[in-house]
Amino acid sequence: MIIQKRSLRVMVLACMLMSGVNVCSWAQEPRGFQFNKLSISPFVNLEYMYDSNVNYDKNEMDDSILRVNPGVDLSYRGNEWGLNANAWYAYDWYLDLNDLNADRYGERIDVYRESAKGWRLSLRQNYMKTSQDDSIVDGGRGLWRDREEFGFGGALAYEFSEKTTATLNASYSDLTYAEDQVQYGALYGWQEWSTGLEIARKLSEKSNVLLSGSYQEYTSDGAFGMDNNSSGYTLHVGVGSRATERIRYRLLTGATWFDYAGADQVAGWTYSVDASWVISKKLAATIAGSSYFQPSEQEANQAMQVYSLSAGLSYKPMRRLSTRLDLAFRREESQFNVGAGGAYTDDRYSVRARADYELQRYVTLYSGVELEKTMSDESLNEYDRYRLSLGMNFRY
Repeated sequence: MIIQKRSLRVMVLACMLMSGVNVCSWAQEPRGFQFNKLSISPFVNLEYMYDSNVNYDKNEMDDSILRVNPGVDLSYRGNEWGLNANAWYAYDWYLDLNDLNADRYGERIDVYRESAKGWRLSLRQNYMKTSQDDSIVDGGRGLWRDREEFGFGGALAYEFSEKTTATLNASYSDLTYAEDQVQYGALYGWQEWSTGLEIARKLSEKSNVLLSGSYQEYTSDGAFGMDNNSSGYTLHVGVGSRATERIRYRLLTGATWFDYAGADQVAGWTYSVDASWVISKKLAATIAGSSYFQPSEQEANQAMQVYSLSAGLSYKPMRRLSTRLDLAFRREESQFNVGAGGAYTDDRYSVRARADYELQRYVTLYSGVELEKTMSDESLNEYDRYRLSLGMNFRY
């Protein structure tokens, strides 16, 4: 599905949440309160940040930010089913620009059920309300605005034989932006319905050949009397890993056809990349990326194509110390095909480095730096930004 491709996660990358909730480790001790098969792990992060450009624009304004971020992780493992859940809250205090003070909160639930007969059902639900940008390093859009995001989806996989597996998936998502014409210009969210089918056929003992097709429908906000419906078709072929412990990958490429707002159809090459490699006990690498069409968030009744790619390297030089370096790139190409002209392209680059040191069993000190640069054919969209952070994570 298209929205899901923005938030691709692989084994090691998932350990590094944007808020600093988790500390990645290849041999982490069990955490939390244990009640038979149920595990509950509460946490709180206390963090200081310096942001060189809190408004994300050419007129740079810097500030220091204090953040408190409590939350809880929950997991349950049954005989043939399991559940993972997370809920969190955060509040940011800006020392100078007090009007930017804001809270954020969200939750996510993942449930799976599998059978020895060869099928597996997985369901997920997520919600987030935030005023912070979503870093492209974490698969986000790099866009700053008060917004709400809701999603629900599921997948049913069935193993017909040792060589052939089919997966049917469906999802719904809703992206809504706050509208305040006094503070900033309009942004346009949408609702998306998506369904898809993937066939995996054994290619070798360690790999599968994949054939994937999907269909998406959008209803965009802010149509202004025009057709606000769009649809897309995607056909991909590629390869994926089978039962391997150290290397996991899914590499797909193909084409997408996108019809938007009753205009001519646009089409283009698209791809999906998701891989991780545990090189050694101390070193692991990840890569994730995708390309897709979507309604434009900045121009009403228009479409755009997105290209994204990120790579990360995690290194654990000693038992208490974990480090990570991430690089990310995102391109947005506007497709002005409904009575508008002057299409432009935005390129975003990001570099992030982070270190986590376990002071004691329940306390971890972390620090990081993130540099971001946006270049565009539209000069008003260009800006530079860096953020420094230092915090403590308390987790039971």
